[in-house]
Amino acid sequence: MILKLAEGKARIEVESKLADKIGGAMDATLRVNGAVGARATIPRTVPVAFTAKESFDVGVDLGSPVSLDSFEGGPFRVDGGIASIEVQMK
Repeated sequence: MILKLAEGKARIEVESKLADKIGGAMDATLRVNGAVGARATIPRTVPVAFTAKESFDVGVDLGSPVSLDSFEGGPFRVDGGIASIEVQMK
C-alpha cells in the first residue's frame, strides 16, 4: 500500500502494540494529521537485539528495504525536510 501525502507539513504517527510476545505479531496504526491512514498486523517483529548492520534511520533506510518489492531501488530518501522527530515509549 502506498499512502500519498499532500504537499506541505504533515504530522505522521505510528502506534504499535505487541499482539503476542517479543518477536511475535504487532498491531500497527498509521495516522496522518490525526486521521487513520492504515492499519495492519505485522506477523513478526524484531527480537530484543538488532544486528550490527541495522540502525534507526530517519529520512532514509540504509540497512534494509521497507519491503521486498523495493529491494532493488534503495536507499530511499525523504525528498523534503523533516521538521522534528518525537519518540514516545509507553
